Amino acid sequence: IATALVTLFIVTFVVFALLCALPRDPSGDDAAPRPLPPEYRAALRTQYHLDDPWPARYGRWVKDLVRGDLGTSFSAQQPVATMLKERLPVSLGLNALALLAMLGVALPLGILGAAKPDGRWDRAGWIATTALYAVPVFWTALLLQWLFAIRLSWLPLSGISTDGAGYRSSGFALADAAWHLVLPAACLASGGLAYVSRFVRTNIVESTAGEGGRAARARGLSTLQYAARHGVVQAVTPLLTLAGFLIPRLVGGSLLVEAIFNVPGVGSLLFDSILSRDLPVVLALTLLSGLATLIGTTLS
Repeated sequence: IATALVTLFIVTFVVFALLCALPRDPSGDDAAPRPLPPEYRAALRTQYHLDDPWPARYGRWVKDLVRGDLGTSFSAQQPVATMLKERLPVSLGLNALALLAMLGVALPLGILGAAKPDGRWDRAGWIATTALYAVPVFWTALLLQWLFAIRLSWLPLSGISTDGAGYRSSGFALADAAWHLVLPAACLASGGLAYVSRFVRTNIVESTAGEGGRAARARGLSTLQYAARHGVVQAVTPLLTLAGFLIPRLVGGSLLVEAIFNVPGVGSLLFDSILSRDLPVVLALTLLSGLATLIGTTLS
């Protein structure tokens, strides 16, 4: 745990230093399409201590963080904690759907592959999932949008709500949001199918070759029946360990997915904040992502 805290400190320090080294001024510059008035830019620099050396500014940020203050956004002029409170539930819902989709597809593929190792289904599943893993996430997103939203018109193209929809209750609004998150969740889950399905398949094959598998075959169970009834149970414990590493990966991968599908979560917020050099927001989201990664690896 102490090592995790030191790692988190180093991550935020490096991110702060890199953002301060960028040539663009966070308060704006004269080359912008709509430059801010000089007096407003001067007020911003005074408010956020932008003329101070960056190590001193980082120390001030850490001091505020210890008091529970994540700072105020440069561009939105809102407390960062308030922005996270609005955006975080959307990202959590998206990542939960992606994790369910990943496990819902990977488990059957792993069972089919373990029923007959190196057979037709095993090789087909391996080729398909590896191809999905090799395709960049932004390309997968564009293909899904083109096929299911534009060509077939089965699913919404972007956003999390239908324009002009008058919801009679919060349940309808939640269902509509889930419907809009189907494509982003599928895109986010596609990259992890390869190693999750192979992970399940390997654990079931190992359990099948042991005493439990021999006893099951002696009772007349086929390999597929044993894999479906007992192999999955034996693969759950190592799968839970793997889930500790899956969650941080999903959180990191949702940055591009949310930006492409126009999902108002923390991923798209981080994307926009990096482009605008909104330092307090970037640091808060880096801290959040680092915490998710360190908690996941520690629990695993």
